[in-house]
Amino acid sequence: MSALLLVALLASAPAEEPSPALLGTGLLTLPDTRTLPPGRFAVATTLDNRDRDPLGIDVFDYSIAFTAGVTPRIEAYARGVYSRVVVVPDVSGTSPALPPPPLDLVLPRGVPIPARPYYPIYAPMPYANGRGDQRFSDLVPGDIVVGLKARLREPGGSGPGLAASADFRGPLTKRLGALQSGSGTGGFDVSLRLTSEWRVGRFDVVASGAFTCVGPPLIADRILIAGSDGTTAIAEPLRLPHRVEIGAGVRRSLSRRLAVVAETVATLEVSGRTRTLDAAPPLDLILGLQTRIAGARLTAGLLRHGRSLRTGDVHAAPLAGLVDLSRASELDARQYLRSGGLESAASYLRPGIQWVVPVLPGVAMPPGARVIPNTYTIRSEHQTGLVLSLGWVF
Repeated sequence: MSALLLVALLASAPAEEPSPALLGTGLLTLPDTRTLPPGRFAVATTLDNRDRDPLGIDVFDYSIAFTAGVTPRIEAYARGVYSRVVVVPDVSGTSPALPPPPLDLVLPRGVPIPARPYYPIYAPMPYANGRGDQRFSDLVPGDIVVGLKARLREPGGSGPGLAASADFRGPLTKRLGALQSGSGTGGFDVSLRLTSEWRVGRFDVVASGAFTCVGPPLIADRILIAGSDGTTAIAEPLRLPHRVEIGAGVRRSLSRRLAVVAETVATLEVSGRTRTLDAAPPLDLILGLQTRIAGARLTAGLLRHGRSLRTGDVHAAPLAGLVDLSRASELDARQYLRSGGLESAASYLRPGIQWVVPVLPGVAMPPGARVIPNTYTIRSEHQTGLVLSLGWVF
């Protein structure tokens, strides 16, 4: 009986109004060409759970999203991730298998510097390594996005509706532990987007393209060349790729209160960047529902990561045979270098990041140290996620 009452309630509604996406009004993750009327506001709490390769990480973004109608054709939007939980698969207590950035690589003078790539990364969270704050209760903040969307043309007649968006993304924290938890890059990004929309009967078809100019991340790698005459520190900045996002979506209205929504969103990495291992720009497939009762709005969808690496594949490790001291204590790591004749490099080690050094003959490795093996194994599992937005329009 309660199910029949809910269906009847959803079917008897006033005219359709915009529904919130993760950013502004739209579908699930994609915007459409609608804008909130001037003087209207929307606030929502959102969950964006997704899996990402090449690290096989599981990301949970809990955020607050705001949308405000500015003029009949312009809306402002913002979204702040107040808690980002990034779970990095653990590999025998040494997660991840290869030391990620930021990296201090110590080499005796005269030894050739290994060529990059040293590690795989997921570019929006390049420092995620399993050593930061991994618990849901820690409320590690992520980033904040602030932007505007302008409706350029209504759909119908001889052409589609058009809307243009521009937004700015910045970090809510630059703390090293938070960056290692996947809070972000510590830098600033700017995105431009063009959205088109066709309305045919009960169907809304949306196509969207965006370009994101990615700012430099906060912390660089360093090569420490150590000798009897001292240590030379060489900074190796991490250059992240800019991104192009291509998306398409369709919304099928079942009633004035209920609609089925589907999206596919592909991300491409462009321009010069630091070479990394196992690049896997995501391709997301999402299916969900939008519904509303009075001012309440609910958007929910299931996500499938469609471009995943093949778990179990074995690849050669680029820094094989070197010693990873990242899980050794700072005191033990410095003592290991001093005992092996590289005392000039000991004072250069930056606290809290990844330390990779040579095997020092005749010196016992400290607790927590490990020799990087010749190979590493791809782990890519549980490629499903969830998109949820629960809010109110007033």
